[in-house]
Amino acid sequence: MRFRFRIGPFTFGKSGPRLSVWKKGSGISIPLSEKGGDTFGRIKVGPVSAHFGGSKAKKNLDTNTLEEEMAIAALRSDTELLQRLRNGGVPWRAVQESLKSGLPDRLPDHHNVAYRLVPRAMDSVFGSQNYRWKTEKRPARSGPGETTWIVLL
Repeated sequence: MRFRFRIGPFTFGKSGPRLSVWKKGSGISIPLSEKGGDTFGRIKVGPVSAHFGGSKAKKNLDTNTLEEEMAIAALRSDTELLQRLRNGGVPWRAVQESLKSGLPDRLPDHHNVAYRLVPRAMDSVFGSQNYRWKTEKRPARSGPGETTWIVLL
């Protein structure tokens, strides 16, 4: 049995303080600190209940999401690259470099972050892959092999 006590809408216990507003079995419980590790919140309305978040993981996700959104904004504002995309496509690397220019330099391994972000950015700017854009292999311009290109549909 866990020890908890309430003062008004606040509950205090092993996992730290929570804002808990409940009435007749329905309500919301939101953690107010990271005490106890990976805490979560809960919403319940009648028989339906949902849990959300893990505070530490969520903070990292929010930070990365903000940085990634900044990179996507850089892609949206790269009018020259967008025009090239509309006129036959560009190599994957061109989109990756545009995204990388929008990421903070302090971000470790920003080259790989930009690489991984290309599909999400293209979906955000143009729409779903294989519906609004696709990838295709074309002969490499320098040397043997192929290069992945992004082409709008």
